[in-house]
Amino acid sequence: MTLERGNAFTPVASATMIWPWGTAMVAGTVTGAAYFLLNLGAFPIGGALTTAIFFFSLVGGGVALMGSKGDRRARRYAGQYPWRFAAAPAMLGGAGTALVSFIMSVLGGSLIGGLFGALAAGIGTAAVIWVILGIIGMVAGNKN
Repeated sequence: MTLERGNAFTPVASATMIWPWGTAMVAGTVTGAAYFLLNLGAFPIGGALTTAIFFFSLVGGGVALMGSKGDRRARRYAGQYPWRFAAAPAMLGGAGTALVSFIMSVLGGSLIGGLFGALAAGIGTAAVIWVILGIIGMVAGNKN
């Protein structure tokens, strides 16, 4: 995507141009590892992966909204349209959670129930991330 004057940004373009990859990876890795270590008695792999995906999306989107790095036009777009910007990390987190949940339920032997459970988990995760990042963008987003 070119950054010439007059081109409209999309939520995905603005999110990828100001996404703090290192911070988001560290947040996802630390929370996923903590979940895994705290739940060793059960089968913690699915929960650890979904926790890591959730915090990767949430922390990455939050730092992107409040950070000062990245393309200035992308930051301005995220500040002017916080709910649109929040949709990209929310879709990422929701899709990742749904995929991991479905795979883990299929491995557990539940195909149809796993499908509906994974859809519910993905939609719920996406909604929570979208609301949190939308509020952060409205309150603390870069309005310049």
